[in-house]
Amino acid sequence: MTTDEDKLKAMFQASQPEINQQIALKKVLAKSHKVTAVKDVAGLFVGWIWVVFLGFGASMYSARRQLNKHNRPLRKTPIKNSAQAGDTE
Repeated sequence: MTTDEDKLKAMFQASQPEINQQIALKKVLAKSHKVTAVKDVAGLFVGWIWVVFLGFGASMYSARRQLNKHNRPLRKTPIKNSAQAGDTE
Protein backbone atom coordinates (compact mmCIF):
# COMPACT_ATOMS: atom_id res chain seq x y z
CA MET A 1 0.00 0.00 0.00
CA THR A 2 1.09 3.51 -0.67
CA THR A 3 1.31 6.16 1.96
CA ASP A 4 -1.77 7.90 0.59
CA GLU A 5 -3.80 4.76 0.98
CA ASP A 6 -2.50 4.32 4.52
CA LYS A 7 -3.52 7.87 5.38
CA LEU A 8 -6.97 7.36 3.95
CA LYS A 9 -7.36 4.06 5.80
CA ALA A 10 -6.29 5.70 9.06
CA MET A 11 -8.73 8.58 8.53
CA PHE A 12 -11.55 6.15 7.78
CA GLN A 13 -10.90 4.08 10.87
CA ALA A 14 -10.61 7.13 13.12
CA SER A 15 -13.69 7.68 15.22
CA GLN A 16 -16.15 10.33 14.13
CA PRO A 17 -16.55 13.30 16.45
CA GLU A 18 -19.61 13.03 18.66
CA ILE A 19 -22.45 15.19 17.32
CA ASN A 20 -25.52 15.86 19.39
CA GLN A 21 -28.39 15.21 16.98
CA GLN A 22 -30.89 17.35 18.91
CA ILE A 23 -28.65 20.43 18.98
CA ALA A 24 -27.81 20.07 15.28
CA LEU A 25 -31.50 19.71 14.43
CA LYS A 26 -32.42 22.79 16.46
CA LYS A 27 -29.73 24.85 14.69
CA VAL A 28 -30.94 23.77 11.26
CA LEU A 29 -34.59 24.43 12.12
CA ALA A 30 -33.79 27.87 13.57
CA LYS A 31 -31.83 28.88 10.49
CA SER A 32 -34.51 27.62 8.10
CA HIS A 33 -37.16 29.45 10.15
CA LYS A 34 -35.23 32.72 9.81
CA VAL A 35 -34.70 32.23 6.07
CA THR A 36 -38.39 31.48 5.53
CA ALA A 37 -39.44 34.52 7.58
CA VAL A 38 -37.15 36.81 5.57
CA LYS A 39 -38.49 35.44 2.28
CA ASP A 40 -42.10 35.91 3.44
CA VAL A 41 -41.52 39.52 4.49
CA ALA A 42 -39.63 40.28 1.29
CA GLY A 43 -42.45 38.74 -0.76
CA LEU A 44 -45.06 40.87 0.99
CA PHE A 45 -42.94 43.99 0.49
CA VAL A 46 -42.47 43.28 -3.23
CA GLY A 47 -46.19 42.55 -3.55
CA TRP A 48 -47.13 45.90 -2.04
CA ILE A 49 -44.68 47.70 -4.32
CA TRP A 50 -46.37 46.06 -7.34
CA VAL A 51 -49.81 47.07 -6.04
CA VAL A 52 -48.71 50.70 -5.69
CA PHE A 53 -46.95 50.63 -9.07
CA LEU A 54 -49.99 49.18 -10.84
CA GLY A 55 -52.29 51.62 -9.03
CA PHE A 56 -50.30 54.58 -10.32
CA GLY A 57 -50.29 53.07 -13.80
CA ALA A 58 -54.06 52.58 -13.76
CA SER A 59 -54.59 56.13 -12.51
CA MET A 60 -52.36 57.56 -15.22
CA TYR A 61 -54.14 55.50 -17.86
CA SER A 62 -57.62 56.63 -16.80
CA ALA A 63 -56.48 60.27 -16.51
CA ARG A 64 -55.04 60.10 -20.03
CA ARG A 65 -58.32 58.63 -21.37
CA GLN A 66 -60.34 61.37 -19.69
CA LEU A 67 -58.03 64.03 -21.11
CA ASN A 68 -58.29 62.55 -24.62
CA LYS A 69 -62.07 62.26 -24.32
CA HIS A 70 -62.43 65.96 -23.48
CA ASN A 71 -59.89 67.12 -26.06
CA ARG A 72 -61.47 65.39 -29.07
CA PRO A 73 -62.16 67.71 -31.99
CA LEU A 74 -65.82 68.43 -32.58
CA ARG A 75 -67.51 66.95 -35.65
CA LYS A 76 -68.32 69.41 -38.38
CA THR A 77 -71.34 67.50 -39.67
CA PRO A 78 -74.01 66.44 -37.18
CA ILE A 79 -75.01 62.80 -36.91
CA LYS A 80 -78.57 62.17 -38.11
CA ASN A 81 -80.89 60.13 -35.91
CA SER A 82 -82.71 57.18 -37.40
CA ALA A 83 -86.00 59.08 -36.86
CA GLN A 84 -84.72 62.03 -38.91
CA ALA A 85 -83.51 59.73 -41.64
CA GLY A 86 -86.98 58.17 -41.89
CA ASP A 87 -88.68 61.59 -42.33
CA THR A 88 -86.98 62.33 -45.65
CA GLU A 89 -89.16 59.88 -47.56
